[in-house]
Amino acid sequence: MQRILTGTRYLIIIPVIGLVLASAIFFVFGGIGLIRMLLELVHTAIEILAGEMPPLDRNLLIVEVVEYVHTFLVGTVLFITAVGLYQLFITDVKFPGWLRIDSTEDLETNLIGVTVVVLAVNFMSRVFLGTPDTVLQYGAGIALPIAALGIFLGLRAWGTKMVKDSHHRRTDVHHEHSDQHHNHGEQAQDSAQL
Repeated sequence: MQRILTGTRYLIIIPVIGLVLASAIFFVFGGIGLIRMLLELVHTAIEILAGEMPPLDRNLLIVEVVEYVHTFLVGTVLFITAVGLYQLFITDVKFPGWLRIDSTEDLETNLIGVTVVVLAVNFMSRVFLGTPDTVLQYGAGIALPIAALGIFLGLRAWGTKMVKDSHHRRTDVHHEHSDQHHNHGEQAQDSAQL
């Protein structure tokens, strides 16, 4: 049974491959779209300088760029999830320190961090497009999950610290009892020799 369970961990390769392909699609199509937009922008800038077109709306341009940033961030979330699952179930991969995943907690923390950035980027695009009323509602709608995620991470870090501190205290008490028992044994030997 243990061999079967150990072998089933390789099933995680299926979602890992799917997530890597999905992130690649976001990166490739996002990159192609961004390059095409920049080429069009250069062409438009030339026409504006020649006086053939009115100036561009900077807010719309910023929103368009932010949309591509959003696409890349979603691809990043998918990639981090794929890497994390592979590291947790299959084997360790040599990545930069911030991408080292040793537990589901590390994976969740990375994902939450990138998710908060994605939400912030979404809000930024709304700031440039929306009316003050909708921006306020949208901002509150984004702020609540970000605050909840922050509280969740804080409470989990506090709980983990408490567990570690409790474990260290128990280990220290165990070592003290071992040392006292060892010292009593030495004293008993010394007394017997006297």
